Amino acid sequence: MIFLVVIAGLVLILSGFYLVNSWQQYGTWVWPTFMVVVSFALTVYGVWNLPVWSGNDSNQQTSSQTTSSQAATSSSFSQPNNTGLTGQTAAQSAATAQQNVLTQLKKNYKSIGSVTFDQKTKTYEIQPSDSNTVKALNYVISTPSKASDAGWGTLTKSIKTTSKQLKKALGDGYSISMMEPDNTAKAMYTVKDGKTTYDIAN
Repeated sequence: MIFLVVIAGLVLILSGFYLVNSWQQYGTWVWPTFMVVVSFALTVYGVWNLPVWSGNDSNQQTSSQTTSSQAATSSSFSQPNNTGLTGQTAAQSAATAQQNVLTQLKKNYKSIGSVTFDQKTKTYEIQPSDSNTVKALNYVISTPSKASDAGWGTLTKSIKTTSKQLKKALGDGYSISMMEPDNTAKAMYTVKDGKTTYDIAN
């Protein structure tokens, strides 16, 4: 539309000179006047339909409202508000969140082994099966004082970081345990809500 305004404006100026020149030298005015009228009409039409006059402010307001709505939706998704939910619905929501976390943890620790969830203790248990990991963990079990030689500190730090993320996703009361390779019922390391509660090396 701006392009139309510019062209029409230029034609209007030229038509004005053409009208003056034709009137002074040839005494004719019909065709030059027609060109002036048409170019003037196009200029007015173009100016009137510029975004400034066609509700641009309204569009900006609508866009702002849409952005605010999207932000509110995103916020609701990341931090769901269960106020007013029945006990059964809230329990179903928690169960779904627990399973989603379990699926993610299985992906994160698939190079080490499998991950299960103990509903009663609200504990995610890492069951090591990778041969190299099993060797390193058995070394830690046999010589806890030299656990750092097997990279124990790096592993536990990673699990602790995951626990903090777990707290943000599910809330308080959830634990992560690294289980012994030869005794899947016994933990070597447990962290709850981002804080270590048991460490075989200590």
